[in-house]
Amino acid sequence: MILVRTLSYLMLLAAGVIAADYLHELFQAVPTDAPLQWWMSRATGFVAYIAMWLSMMLGLMISSRGLDGALNRKTVLESHQQWTLAAVLATLFHVAVIVSDPYVDMSWASAVVPGTSSYLPGPVALGALGMWGMVLLAVSSWFQRQISYVLWRAIHTLALGAFILGLLHGVVAGTDSGAQVAQLTYAGTAALLAGAIVFRAVYTPSKGKAARPAPAAAAVEPS
Repeated sequence: MILVRTLSYLMLLAAGVIAADYLHELFQAVPTDAPLQWWMSRATGFVAYIAMWLSMMLGLMISSRGLDGALNRKTVLESHQQWTLAAVLATLFHVAVIVSDPYVDMSWASAVVPGTSSYLPGPVALGALGMWGMVLLAVSSWFQRQISYVLWRAIHTLALGAFILGLLHGVVAGTDSGAQVAQLTYAGTAALLAGAIVFRAVYTPSKGKAARPAPAAAAVEPS
C-alpha cells in the first residue's frame, strides 16, 4: 500500500514536470531566455510548497477540538503523513532539477548543507533548513509508535518553523515572486494557515446539552 501511494506521488511530480514543459512551450512568445530547468524548478518548488501547506492544514485538523466528530481522524492523519512525504519527495526533485541546471552551478552538498552555497547563499540556506525540517517531521510521523510522545511533540513544534522557512525561501529565491499568481498563492496559503492556527488556539466547542440521566432500575416488589 505504501509503495502504491509513493508511486502515486511520483506520478504527481511527473505531472508537475509535464506542466512545466507545457508552460515553457506556452510562453515561447514571451521574450525570455529562461531554460527548461527554470520552469521545472519553479513547478517542483510550488508542488513542494503546496504539499507542505496541505500537510500543515491536515495536521491542524487532527488536533483541533472544534472539529471533533466532524472528521475521521485516522483518515486525516494518514493524509497528513502522505502529504508530508509528498512534500519531501517534491523538494528532493526540486533540488535535483536545480543541481542539474548549468546556469546555477550548484552541487548537491551546497544545496542541502545550509550556508555552503555560493549561489544565493541566504535563500538557499533557508530552503535547506526547511527541507531538513520536513525530513525530520516525515521520519517522526512514520515512526511515531517507536518514539516517545514527548519527543514526537517536540519535533512537531518545528512544523510551523519549517513551513515559514519554505515560504521565505520561495519568496526571496523565486525569480517569479513578483508575478501576481505567485503572490496570491503565497499570501492566500499563509492567511489560511494563520486562520487555522488561530481557530485551533481559541475555539472551544460548546458542551451542548447535559446528558439525560439514566432511568433508575425498577424496584422489585417482594413476593
